[in-house]
Amino acid sequence: MKMRFFLSSIFVLLSFTNIFCSTYLQNFNTIASEINRKAFIQNKETRNLLSRLEKIADTHSELIPQYLYWESVANYAQGKSDLEINSKINSKLKIFDENKFPFENALLLHALALNNAITGNYTDSFTNSLKALIIYKRIGNQLFVARINQLLGIICFRTRNYDMSRQFSKQSLVKALPKAEYYKSAINLYSSQAFDNNGRKIALKELEKLIPVVEKLNDLGLLAVVYLNIGCCYSLENREDLLNIYFGKALNIGNQIDNKSFTTSLLINLGSYALGNSNFEKAESDLDQAEKLSIETGDVEQLSLVYQIKSLIFEKKGNTKEAFIYLKKYNEQKEKILSNSKTIDSYQTYMSTFLASAEKEVVISKQNTMLEKRRFLITLISSIFIILLGSAFLIIFYQKRRQQAIIRESEKESLQKQLLYEKNLKQLQEEKHKELLDAKKREVASYSLMLSSKNTVLKEVLHKAGQANGENQKQIIYDNIIEVVKNNLNTQAESHKFIHHFNEVHPDFFNKLKVICKDLTENNMRMCAYFKMGMTTKQVATILNVSGETVKNGRYRLKKKLMLKEEDSLDDFVRSI
Repeated sequence: MKMRFFLSSIFVLLSFTNIFCSTYLQNFNTIASEINRKAFIQNKETRNLLSRLEKIADTHSELIPQYLYWESVANYAQGKSDLEINSKINSKLKIFDENKFPFENALLLHALALNNAITGNYTDSFTNSLKALIIYKRIGNQLFVARINQLLGIICFRTRNYDMSRQFSKQSLVKALPKAEYYKSAINLYSSQAFDNNGRKIALKELEKLIPVVEKLNDLGLLAVVYLNIGCCYSLENREDLLNIYFGKALNIGNQIDNKSFTTSLLINLGSYALGNSNFEKAESDLDQAEKLSIETGDVEQLSLVYQIKSLIFEKKGNTKEAFIYLKKYNEQKEKILSNSKTIDSYQTYMSTFLASAEKEVVISKQNTMLEKRRFLITLISSIFIILLGSAFLIIFYQKRRQQAIIRESEKESLQKQLLYEKNLKQLQEEKHKELLDAKKREVASYSLMLSSKNTVLKEVLHKAGQANGENQKQIIYDNIIEVVKNNLNTQAESHKFIHHFNEVHPDFFNKLKVICKDLTENNMRMCAYFKMGMTTKQVATILNVSGETVKNGRYRLKKKLMLKEEDSLDDFVRSI
């Protein structure tokens, strides 16, 4: 009787324990689903839900990776940069290692990838996403395989690798995804397809088909994203009428939801289109708002875009000082991104190798599991049938040889990865060198514009001073002014300075010219440099402070010196050097 009572008590206790565990897990998953639904449109409500989720995770440490993942999802949805979360995730990766906690480890890598993407560190985001993808595939979690493919598609889209973006987006379109996430992947797929001129009309048609489908879901955030992407497609088609309609709809929803990142993205697109139509006032207004919002969210990528477009606005308005300021800001922001990232173009080969290697690791892992089962079975049988010991020994010996072959293959793959890494490193160095050259080109162009501006001002002073009439003393002063201005117009020192700057960008240009024709004067070489920069006859005349006719005569003499035929193009010739 006592034994029966004791057993009953244990059963009741276990039942209560199971009920309690299922209750907190159910509560956690319910809150997580709410975060997934509200993260894009209700930031404040999402933060409250995250606080509740954190309290549950604090008392149940096994849920910490899931909490950090959902916090990262919320940050990503809002474009909110959090400098502390990555250190938390890295510390938990040491605890939740891949062998003992594969799903939790993959979630933490997924979370890292989301936070890396916010800060524009697409290299680490891409790498961590691939690592998470392999683990999700190995454990057979189709939902998170689709989610990580969706993120990889977005990373490739942002880095303008539209073919890769389409591939990952297609792979994310699986039934395991919730409807809203499924249609988000479809939007990503069609948006990347829109950058292919042949596929743009099809992409627009498919995006417009999604409108009634998304409306039925009653998801304002997703509907806003559809409108924004359709507006961007019409922007590529230069259809201002339809662009304004869809951007207007997106903006209307943007005012209803709580998402600064989305509003910033929309304002950047509006400002960019206004700039394209020379509506500088509207472009400046939109970009001012976008700048303020991107600073608040800490989104480096969006802020760099704002500074780039603002620089173009002031450049087109002729305000070179403000253009230079914003160009400098843009370069500073871009440097932050480039210091942590490199183009995903160089990752295409790496990705194929990485995935192939990872697939082999999955196969090896399965083989190892099978091997362990076989060993257990052999041990069990050998205890009953001693006669099979010899056979068991042969099987084990065979497996060891196979493992050695696998190890050798693994070492070979490691060597290939190292060679590929060195190749990618060389490509990165070449890209940085190209960026430095581009910067020098901008410096030369800026200097030429400044020189042109100076000459224009001095010409105007010279013109006014030359027209002055008055007393003898004033006439002497005017004569002195005229003499000073003449002395400062297009001096030899300015010419040397320009040639010095140009020679830094194109170090062999002048040497090659002298090899072709030794009789070229400094003025001849300087004129060739301007033509190589793509300047018109009028622009060159303004910089050299001569008439257009003088430049034309100079071009004719240059062609004769360079032994060019009458039908040959001088501009094409110097650009080919």
